[in-house]
Parts: sequence; C-alpha cells; structure tokens
Amino acid sequence: MNNELSTFNSEKVTNKLRSILSEHKGMVLDESILSKIDVICGNIEAELKKEGIETAMLFKDAEQSKKLKNFEERRQQERRKNDNITDVIGIGLCLLDKDLEIIWTNKTICDWLDLKESPVGSCCHDIYHCSEVGTENCPAMNVFKGGSGRIIETWITTKEKKRMCVQHVATPITDERGDINNVLMLTIDATESEKIVHRLLLLQKLGEAMQGTLHLDKLLHLILTCVTSGYAFGFNRAMLFLINKEHDVLNGKLAVGPSSPEEANQIWQDISSKYTSLKDILDELDHSYNIDTPFNTMTKLMVFSLSDGREVVASCVREKKPIIVKDAANDPRVTEEFRNTLGANQFVCVPLITKDEPKGVIVADNIYTGEPITEDLVNTLTMFAGQAALAIENAETYKRLADKMNQLTETQHKLIRSEKLAIIGSMASYVAHEIRNPLVNIGGFAKSLSRFKFTDQKIKANIDIILDEVKRLEIILNNITDFSKPPIPEKINVQICEIMENTCTLMENYLQERYVNLYKEFEPDIPQILADPTQMKQVFLNILMNAVESMPNGGDLTVKITTVNKSIKIDIIDTGKGMTKESLKNIFEPFFTTKPHGTGVGMAVSLKIIEDHGGNINAESEWGKGTTMSLTLPTN
Repeated sequence: MNNELSTFNSEKVTNKLRSILSEHKGMVLDESILSKIDVICGNIEAELKKEGIETAMLFKDAEQSKKLKNFEERRQQERRKNDNITDVIGIGLCLLDKDLEIIWTNKTICDWLDLKESPVGSCCHDIYHCSEVGTENCPAMNVFKGGSGRIIETWITTKEKKRMCVQHVATPITDERGDINNVLMLTIDATESEKIVHRLLLLQKLGEAMQGTLHLDKLLHLILTCVTSGYAFGFNRAMLFLINKEHDVLNGKLAVGPSSPEEANQIWQDISSKYTSLKDILDELDHSYNIDTPFNTMTKLMVFSLSDGREVVASCVREKKPIIVKDAANDPRVTEEFRNTLGANQFVCVPLITKDEPKGVIVADNIYTGEPITEDLVNTLTMFAGQAALAIENAETYKRLADKMNQLTETQHKLIRSEKLAIIGSMASYVAHEIRNPLVNIGGFAKSLSRFKFTDQKIKANIDIILDEVKRLEIILNNITDFSKPPIPEKINVQICEIMENTCTLMENYLQERYVNLYKEFEPDIPQILADPTQMKQVFLNILMNAVESMPNGGDLTVKITTVNKSIKIDIIDTGKGMTKESLKNIFEPFFTTKPHGTGVGMAVSLKIIEDHGGNINAESEWGKGTTMSLTLPTN
C-alpha cells in the first residue's frame, strides 16, 4: 500500500513540476514561479504526512532525488541573482501588503534608512516616518484604492551621516486577474536633482538682486557677498578684478572676507545669529557697502597686466574659462608674488564674460575651512559670473549715461547763463553808454563850480556831494562795462600760489583795519597751470573782499590751496555771518547782492572767468557760522 501511494505521489509531484517547468521554459525563475513550486511541494508533503508516510520515502528513486536537488540549487541561484540585482540598481525597494505591512525589502533601502534589524512584518510608517500614513495623501493607500500614487519628497540621514533627498514612489503589483495585492515602494535618490533645482533657484534670486542694482560699488559688494555667503556659494574669501581697457590691465576693485581665522570665526558667528536667510544679508547691503579691511586694501593695490602670460588671473581672462588651482605652491601658472599675496594654496579663478567679451575675474578660496573646491560648485559659480558680468556692464553703462546727463545738464546751465549774461550785458552796455555822456557833463560842471569860492558853505557842500556821487556812478559804470564785455583770457603758465600771495599782500592793510586774521595753507609743489594772471587776481580780490565784508566785527580768513584729482583746489573760508539758503542759491545771479552798496556783478563775473579757464566755483555757507568758497582749476 505504501509503495503504491509512494509511486502515485511521486508521479504526481513529477508531473506537476514538469508542467510548471514546461510552461516557463526559457524564462528566469521569478518569485511567482518559485512560489507555485513551493505550494506544490508543501501540499504534497502535508498529504504524505497525513498518510503517515515520510517525505524521504517519496524520492527513493536516486534519479528523482538528484533532479529535485538540482532544481533546488537552481531555485536558490535565481533567488540570489534577483537579490543581487535589486541590491545594485541604486534604488530602494520595499514590498507592502494591503495592511501596509512590509513583506520584503532590498538591502539598499535598509542601508539608506540605517535599519539595524529586518523590517519585514513592520508597518511602512515605522521605517519611513511618513506623516501621510492613513491619510488621503498616502501614496501606497491611494494605489490600493485604484488611484495614482503621488510622489513624496523628503530628506533623510544615511548611516554615513550624509543628508540625502529622496523621492518615494508607489507602484502597484497585480495578479493574473488584475487585482492589486501588493504595492512596491520605490525610493529614489534625488539629491543631485534637488541640488540642481536649488542652484537654479539660487541663480534666479541672485540674478534678480543684481539686475536691480545700478550703483557699481554696491553691485560689486553684492556679487562678492553672494560668493562668500553660506546661504549661497559659501567661499571663505573672494576678490574681484575689472579690466581697464585704457591701460590693458586688471585692477583690483573689491575684496570680501576675513583677514584671520579669529576674525573668520567671529564674522560667521555674527552672521548666523543676525541673519536667517540670504535675503536678510542682501537687504543689509542697502545701508552699507563700504569695506575697510586689510584684505580689501591689499586687493585694491593689485594690478596685473593682461599681456603677462605668467599671471593666472590674466590667463583666466584671456582663455575665458575658469581655472581651479589645487596646489598653488607647485602650479607653474601661479607666480610667487600672487601666491604670497593671496596666501591660499587652493583657489579658483572665474572670468566675468558678457557677449563673449571679458569684463574681469573673480578669485575665491576656502583658506580657513579647507573645504575642497568641486567642479559642480565652479560650474554654478561660472553661471553666476555670467549674470554678474551682465549686471556690471549695465551698471557701467548707467554710470556713463548718468555722467553724460550731468555734463549735458551742466552745459545747458552754462549756455542759459551765458545767454542771460549776453542779454544783460548788451542791455548794460547800452545803459552805460547812455548814462556816461550826461554823467561826464555833470561831473565836468561840478568840477568847474568847485573852483569858485562861495561864501555860502552849503553850496560848497552840495557841490562836493555831487562830485562824490559822480565818482561812485563812474565806478558802477566801469563794473557794468567789465561785466558786459568780459575780456578773453590771455593764458600763460602761472603759479597760482604766487598770484594768491600777491593778492593777499595787496589786502594786508585793509585786513588789519577790519581786524581780520589771515591764515594761508599752501600745499608744497603745486604745479603750474595755464591761466590769465590778471583775471585770476580779479577773482581772488572779489571773493576775498566779500569774505572780509561779511565779518564787520573782525574774524578769521583762511586760504587753502591743494591738488585734488588732477585739479588745483582753492578754498577761501571765513567766519562771517554766512548766507541764507535763498542767498546761496542766487549768489552767482547777475545783479544779485545782499550789500547795501553792491552792484551784484562781482560773483557773476568771477564765475564766468573761472569757467572760461575750465574750472568751477562751489559755495557752502551756514547762517551765523561763515562761508566757504571752493574754486577748482584744471592742471596742465
């Protein structure tokens, strides 16, 4: 009986196995095939035990035992092969049942989530720490309900203590009837994609900030702040050089960064406590962009010839591509002078390129933290440098346009003033001519009468009054004539200090009479200029006389002569009563005067003379404190 049952069941097992293998001939033994075989073997084994027959009796036949053993080995090989494949594809896999319990995972997800024990049998929430579990947003639950699983993106910390951005995607697993029995959760490493998105958003924000800034100094500070901010590129230090086309050199313009490790730690602590985002830092730049540090001062003194092939910054501009220096001490592209000045063994040079034309270069390093400078970081910095170059070009264009507008406005004001002076001068000349003839007659008759001896002293006094007023009118007419027809300056090489010295000498007695103390501060080695000495003396006399007359009770008068930006500056400072804002506004208007006996042409004539010499006059005054008249004249 036992032998018959054994034979029957042996044939039964063999037929079923042969049927399954034949059905899946040429195919990889996946989990569904293996599970069918397991079910068959399990059923037959249970049936035999129920009949009291040991499993081993089923396979007395040596050939059948050998086949089953080979089959088991193939089964184990396929299982290991499948496990190896799922472990090396770089994606975390987790199989869930309808109760969201884990029935299988691959090694990748266990490593990423730093699981110490097998998660099989646990709820998926226990390993994913997902807040959407049991809600309508749960991707696995949505899939079981026939919906489409949404993607969940989150950050995890791997067992190597690295931050990783991952995306969890739910995929349905159906049987032959199309029913969803399981859900496969795919966990994909999206860190690099997230970094790219972050960099693109960062570039967008920085680009918007730069394009909204047209003040060049502020823009340069903003650019280097972005390069050094931990919320952006995070370099320790950065320098910016711009091309000077006129001299074919690179000039250091600005540097941002600490000058020592102690200063670096202090700055980073202050920034972390004061600012919570890049926007906070950029907003602060609206209030301050002047940097007075040794590192910045050193950078502004640096000048490199673009034709010097030894300098790495010049090479970066010529080649129009970034240069990463990883060992400055042994890199032939880095000169000893630049290496010693910078002090960093690893740095990067990134060109500022716009419309295929170089504008300058950014140099950045991590001298204090020692963080490596990666290719990805340099690539992003290069894209940022392109935006920065465009912003710099816009700022420079705006500055040139603003300068031209200022020149145009100044020229227009001069033209209007010249036209006004011409009209007034023409009218003054006519009036002077018409008055001069009767005035001469009046003066002549008055002088004739003064020769007679009158017994009545009142008549003699009246004649003297007429003579004095005639003299005063003659002076006024002479001033008007000078104003209406200013002579063309006859310029020669003169020493302005000598002309001022001579003018002050002429006024010595007058100053003493008015109790005015004169102080002279002349810078040594003032260069000669082309000027008309007579007209210069006239200007100095006009301004000095006005200054003395503003101090009726005495005071201090200071004359300073210095050189400023290829110009000679003359400051005449008094401690008089000063001027009101209204008077200061009209000081150069013809015939405007605050003096009871003034003609109001002195300052107008003085301004005209200085402008004819290519210079300018600026007046600053405060009521009750005094006035400063500043004259600028170009050097030869």
